[in-house]
Amino acid sequence: MSKKKILIVDDDRDYGDALRIVLENNGYEVNHVLNIRDGQKALEGEKPNLIILDVMMDRHTDGFDLCYNLKHDEACRTIPIMMVTAVTEKTGFKFSPETDGEYLEADAYVAKPIPVAELLSRVNKMIGGAGS
Repeated sequence: MSKKKILIVDDDRDYGDALRIVLENNGYEVNHVLNIRDGQKALEGEKPNLIILDVMMDRHTDGFDLCYNLKHDEACRTIPIMMVTAVTEKTGFKFSPETDGEYLEADAYVAKPIPVAELLSRVNKMIGGAGS
């Protein structure tokens, strides 16, 4: 039984590393990259079971742009995407897949920081347990 793979794309090194440690300690194989360019490179190889994606990186729309591109890419569109961001806190704008689904086609949207129990619950709901 192989481990489920998760790709984290987040320019906040400390936050991404914290997510990586939590997920690895719960049996997932995790790759953390710091920008969408490296995220796209990581997707050229073996596809992850889940992508955890920040919204605001080099540009405020990087996460939205990558999510949109992946959901319109035949090879990647079935990979679940969890958007994890502080965009609402920093800008006051509220985004959700329910109201902004035409452009924000993420499968889940959560605010940073996400409590560990909620992170693990959402990941398990989206892709099942680490080795299932």
